[in-house]
Amino acid sequence: MKSLRFLAAEAFIHTGSSAKENLSCVSFNLYPHLFKACYLHEQADLLQLLVKTWPLSELNLQRLLGKTADCQADLTSCTCRLCLGAILTGLKEYVLSPPTTYAKSLHVVDLTALKDVEHQMCPCQSTLGRWARTHLLTQMCYETMVAMQANNVSRSAFETSIDVLLNGFITGRNYELVAQSFLLLRFCPLKLRFVSFRADSLALKQLFYVLRLAEPQSISKLEIVHNVPLEAPHLEVLLSKVEFPKLKSLTLPAGALDVRRLGADEDDLLATIGNLLAQMTSLTELSLGFSTLTGHLRRLLYPLNTPILSLELANCCLNRVDMTYLANSLHSEALVRLDISGHDIFDSFPTAFHKLLSRSSASLASLVLEECGIEDQHMDAFVNALSCCQGLAELKLLGNPLSSAALRHLFSILSAAFPKLRYIEVPVPRECYPEDFTYPLDDSSLLRYNMGMFQEVRVQLMGILAGAGKSNVEVCTPLMGAYDPDINETSNELGVSMLKSFNNVIGSFIGTITEIDNRRSERQKEN
Repeated sequence: MKSLRFLAAEAFIHTGSSAKENLSCVSFNLYPHLFKACYLHEQADLLQLLVKTWPLSELNLQRLLGKTADCQADLTSCTCRLCLGAILTGLKEYVLSPPTTYAKSLHVVDLTALKDVEHQMCPCQSTLGRWARTHLLTQMCYETMVAMQANNVSRSAFETSIDVLLNGFITGRNYELVAQSFLLLRFCPLKLRFVSFRADSLALKQLFYVLRLAEPQSISKLEIVHNVPLEAPHLEVLLSKVEFPKLKSLTLPAGALDVRRLGADEDDLLATIGNLLAQMTSLTELSLGFSTLTGHLRRLLYPLNTPILSLELANCCLNRVDMTYLANSLHSEALVRLDISGHDIFDSFPTAFHKLLSRSSASLASLVLEECGIEDQHMDAFVNALSCCQGLAELKLLGNPLSSAALRHLFSILSAAFPKLRYIEVPVPRECYPEDFTYPLDDSSLLRYNMGMFQEVRVQLMGILAGAGKSNVEVCTPLMGAYDPDINETSNELGVSMLKSFNNVIGSFIGTITEIDNRRSERQKEN
């Protein structure tokens, strides 16, 4: 439903060239309505002019594009390349141009509300992802400085200072431009502030350098992923040299913490890292997927005084000692999201798992148990442990060898209670695969199942939910993984980086073999 005021804004932006000519006559409090109307209808030229002449002190995309009383449509998940390019170009022009109808009062531009999704609703169907937004914005900062040095811009440009809040994404491809923008931060009117910082395909030297430049005191989320060769000793140096007072969320690359690689003199390294994490009093989200922490989880988490609300420990090789600690820790009673995928919970620590769910039942909203070896024989114990978590909204069970009968039993339990449940990821039933297939399934076997049989089971499961009045619960089976916009956007660079790493490993291996062969030849000659 649109208000008359918003309908009038839509009519105004469709008046063609006269809209640009009459913009100077528009009251400043109507600019937000015109902004959303332009974004909705992809009127990029007028949108750029709106930003160039913006009369308000703040340009916040959540308030401008989110649901409002005048227009219920939420456009924050529409990352239209045409419109976002117009906004950033208009921002540069705002700095370089003299004030017109209204004096310059813009101090904050907040772009953090943008959400990248798989299916775009904008007519042009062309997106500007997180990496591309970072690249374009840093380019605008650089072009602004170049124009100011040419001495042909308004004097007001040197008196302007705008904080631009962004969820930044840095890889090897845009590293130089981003680092250059941070180096010019003191002099550039556009003050780039990373609220969220994602780093991929960077050397350690590059990561440490750009983090220092990025004013880490403003970063609330730090994601170091994939092709960044960060290990425990490096993490200790990073956390001891760089302060993150506002950090709420930390993600480390796969294998960053591996107790098998620690030397005899590094026994206390995880405890040291834990103490450094404890200094971040706002830290509530920790993702350690594919680290090896066997028997050492307590050392890492015990020093933390602030409870962790979101904890990812997928494929961390946890044992009964680790799970017993977690079940009895202060974190268990505060957990909102828990991922312990890749652990045989009923073979390794069934009692501790039950206790963990019991203690987290009041807060737990998301539970991820992929490839946990949950079979039909475990279903009664699993349902019993799960029954106390009535606030659960999300449950993921991919990769578990469950039959259709076990899944129907689970769905009958879920449909009878769990009032907040909204999303379930179910595995393909075991009988849909050939009998000789073994779990966990490899990539070559994953998609070789009986599609017709699976669809029949899925209809039955959806029918169980619908019969209980829960047809709004989304049920899916993303065998190839959920859509990741960041990986999708930089997949080419990620692939090249992985290939280089593979070549380096192969090169080292061949070098070692050659060296051994040469030694053998020398010994044979000596004999």
